Amino acid sequence: CFEWWDANGNSWVTISCGCQPPSAPTANAASGVTATTFTANWSSVTGATTYYLDVATDNGFTNFVPGYNNLNVGNVTTYNVTGLTCNTTYYYRVRAGNSCGMSGNSNVISVATSTCPPGSCGTQVWMTANLNVGTMIYDEPAEQNNDSQIEKYCYNDNSANCAIYGGLYQWPEAVQGPYSWINTDQNPDPIWMTCDPCGDGGRQGLCPSGYHVPTDLEWSRYEWCVENNISPAGTTPLSTFQSNTGWRGNSSTIGPGAKLKASSSDSPSWDGTNASGFTALPAGYRLGAGGFGDLGSYAYFWTATESSATNAWSRELNTGIWQSGRDSNYKGLGFSLRCLQN
Repeated sequence: CFEWWDANGNSWVTISCGCQPPSAPTANAASGVTATTFTANWSSVTGATTYYLDVATDNGFTNFVPGYNNLNVGNVTTYNVTGLTCNTTYYYRVRAGNSCGMSGNSNVISVATSTCPPGSCGTQVWMTANLNVGTMIYDEPAEQNNDSQIEKYCYNDNSANCAIYGGLYQWPEAVQGPYSWINTDQNPDPIWMTCDPCGDGGRQGLCPSGYHVPTDLEWSRYEWCVENNISPAGTTPLSTFQSNTGWRGNSSTIGPGAKLKASSSDSPSWDGTNASGFTALPAGYRLGAGGFGDLGSYAYFWTATESSATNAWSRELNTGIWQSGRDSNYKGLGFSLRCLQN
């Protein structure tokens, strides 16, 4: 571009410089840091119409976080980065762009996610207690999930057991399904039955805001992560947890069952190591035809995923077994519910 003094010698006359890409932005410190998220920030650049964000686990940006390699975030100066692993250092940089091109990279900002909360593994953060919401109804053979009231069973019709172990819920009550509990199988399944990870797309069901009922795939990923990423580590592949039924994982205390169950030092206690901090309790279950069973020896958890018109996938933990179980169970049974953070 060219500039001259005007005729009076006291100001500049600027001739058009032509189309120019914006200059590089300045990246600023992250904010809103949690165990699995942070907000990336940067300063606006004159002439920029959009910005591109990179997030990686190394400052050379050779190991990008999936989805955050040259991500076009629009004409904003802040962006919420999600799906991260707790207690991990990340690096981010940004570039500015317009119709004429893209700037060079900004400076690099490092940010460490916060310490892993109890029950977390990888990118998943779980509630550390079974859900206990709704009105206690007394055990009857007839199915009762046919009104707008949130209903729970308490083992042996004793509300004190709900206070300790959480409520026992039929599957349609747990997921708050938009159909009666005995309706046909969903074909095709809604995405909230099969997502992994689900994030905000999960089925909230009875879970509090910001949480959802975990899918069969999300439960499998958690079991795999607990065995393979929490010391002492095992080697059972994710595909085994996702595809096999019955007991899965290492049969020693390396297995997910041992690490998920409460330990002898917890109250109530169980026979696990609780290395995960999940603190599963032997809450038993409510039978489909009425009655209760397995208090003190078994834990059963619903997933959000149907296996047939009348059944849904669930997880089981048992006294003396260090593996975790995956089975298809009748929707009318009363199982525990543990919620997963979006």
